Amino acid sequence: MKQYRVPFFEALARVLAEHNIELTVAFGEPTIEEATKGDSATLSHQISRPVKNYWLFNGKLLIQNVCQEIIRSDVVIVEHANKHLVNYPLLLGARLGLKSLAFWGHGYNRQARKSGFEEWLKHQTLNMVGWWFAYTQGTADYLKRNGFPSDRITVVQNSVDTSSFEAEVSAISEENRSALRLRLGILPGDLVGLFCGSLYGDKKLHFLVDAARLLREQIPNFHLIIVGDGPERDNLRHYVGSDEWIHIVGSQFGFEKAVYFGVSDVVLNPGLVGLAILDAFVAALPVFTTDIPVHSPEIEYLLPGVNGDVTPFSLQEYVDAVVRYLHDPALRARLKEGAKASAARLTLDVMVANFKHGILAFLDQSGRRGR
Repeated sequence: MKQYRVPFFEALARVLAEHNIELTVAFGEPTIEEATKGDSATLSHQISRPVKNYWLFNGKLLIQNVCQEIIRSDVVIVEHANKHLVNYPLLLGARLGLKSLAFWGHGYNRQARKSGFEEWLKHQTLNMVGWWFAYTQGTADYLKRNGFPSDRITVVQNSVDTSSFEAEVSAISEENRSALRLRLGILPGDLVGLFCGSLYGDKKLHFLVDAARLLREQIPNFHLIIVGDGPERDNLRHYVGSDEWIHIVGSQFGFEKAVYFGVSDVVLNPGLVGLAILDAFVAALPVFTTDIPVHSPEIEYLLPGVNGDVTPFSLQEYVDAVVRYLHDPALRARLKEGAKASAARLTLDVMVANFKHGILAFLDQSGRRGR
């Protein structure tokens, strides 16, 4: 269970209980690789059902012993993923009218590098459930284009709990900002771009550094701060070399992370954009990325000209867009305000409410509510 999902499930359980609906969340242990990330957690015992994972074929297929939980449930919601072998008997049961089944997910994987059969199989199962909980409106549109009824789709507006980060950002003082600038050698009036995320290939880190160097040529007081860690850390340090105005500071958490956002003017993330976009918006920072096919569904939250920009995957066009933003006070003010407004709209409370309404509607549609 990912840490960022715990507040969602706990809140969803509370609001469903108000309607006399019991939520049970069955989940397995993380893989060794996932465990090393240190971001796994557990739920309160009232809703938590830890189960044993059995991985096959080097992690390609997963068996979970969830039979008891399935039998006692009125509706079952599962991730739309080929690897979950439990999905296939559930799909058969749904087809035979034995169990009410819903999918939750992307609909399709923007980051997939799959065989034709795997993508075909995922596509074939899209319409074999009674309800869909779509991550974003884009997922819902994809489902409708592929024949799934729109009145059986709930757009959950995938989010995380940003309330703690919002409080930390609000608590930043000018003294906090000055101390960090002094430590990094950033002078008052210098312009700062921020990258915050895992360091791996899809983040296009060389592109990020190349863009920063071109920005520095046009804006001599420009700095880039890189927050995060990952498998590309050493490669990145080597690529940055002796550029002291590029500050690689490693992973940061809590208030310390918030202060890095507090001294920045813009978030630069030319590679994969995911849920971390919400942190940027909470800090009223626009996000600049590129139009590449590996983004997570949350890329839909980035609205060019409103809370950031999406350029072609062209170094010069990306740099030109960032320069325009940094040189135009009116544009900076407008995009910052747009980012702040987006944060107020993309909240965990909204996601929980959407999911609750979807579950209630699914129970009504399947005739199982109030049984």
